This record gives sequence, structure tokens and C-alpha cells, in this order.
Amino acid sequence: MAEEIKKSPEVEQSLNDDKPKKDDKSKSKKSAKTKSVKSKEKGKITKLEAENAELKKLNNQLKDQTLRKMAEFENYKRRSEKEFLAYLENANERLITQILPVLDDFERSLDHVKDAKNSESFLEGVELIYKKLLSILEKQGMKLMESVGTEFNPDKHQALMQVDSEEYDSGYVVEEHLKGYLLNDKVIRHTQVLVSK
Repeated sequence: MAEEIKKSPEVEQSLNDDKPKKDDKSKSKKSAKTKSVKSKEKGKITKLEAENAELKKLNNQLKDQTLRKMAEFENYKRRSEKEFLAYLENANERLITQILPVLDDFERSLDHVKDAKNSESFLEGVELIYKKLLSILEKQGMKLMESVGTEFNPDKHQALMQVDSEEYDSGYVVEEHLKGYLLNDKVIRHTQVLVSK
């Protein structure tokens, strides 16, 4: 019989450590699988969180863009309506400015007819034409500016010269050389005036 060699406890432990245990193998396989699944899930969660953050950021940007576009559109709409109304109010400005010289000619002819003492019927006819034309223009929003006796206003008057006047104080309109007109309260032609010194 061979003699059994007694092994020291450290040697026995080291031999046991070298032998793989069944329980340890299955535990390590399970923990490796669990770690793998957990790391995959963590990766997916991280990826989804990043996508969610990106989508929130994009959503906020789109909301901001939409609000800005809506505000710009409202401003554009208000501005367009205002410009359209202004255009409608002054649509006849060009027509009226072209007719004004005719109106001036009528006034001059009336002045000459009165001085020459021509026939009354001619004078009445010209006056009727003048009044009719003036009436048409007034219906379109044109108004005659009354200037004589009012204080000189550069927004309404164009001063031709200064004259001495006993009747009016300094800076007041003494005489109109050419009448001025308003279209819907907008000056379309300044009154040419003589102003007192």
C-alpha cells in the first residue's frame, strides 16, 4: 500500500481553485448574460434619452419659428391693410392733380369775363361749368384750402414773397396767388401766397 501523502491545506486550496466548479461556471454565465442585457438596455435607454432630448429641442425650435412667423404675418397683414386703405383714400390724387390746371384756367377766364363785362350768359355758363367741376372733385375728397387771413403754415403754404400790410399782422397770409387743395386732409398742392412782413 502506498502511503498517502498528506497535503497541506494551502496546497489543497490551490488545487481546488484550479478546478472549475460547476456552480461557479453557471453563476458566471448568468452574471455575464445579466451584465450584457443590462448594458444593452442602458445603451438603449441612453440612446432614447438622447433622441428624446433632440426631439424636445427640435420641437421648441419649431414652436419658436411658428410663433415668429405668425407674428410676422400679423404685422404684414396690418401693414397691408393700412397701405391698402391709404391707397384707396388717395387713389384719385393723380387724376385730381391733372385736373387742377383746368380749374385754374376756369378761375382766370371768370376773372377776365367779369372785367371785360361780356355777356351775362357766357359768364353764367362758365360759372356753372366751374361749379360742376368743383363739385365733382369735392365728391372725390378734394377740398379747397382757405388761406387769406390765416397764419403762414409751411405745411400748407408756399410763400412767394413778403409784402407790407396794414390789415394783417406779420406772418399772416395777405393774398393767394395760386389756390391750394387737400385730398382727404392730405395737402396735394400748396397754396402760393403773399405773406405780411
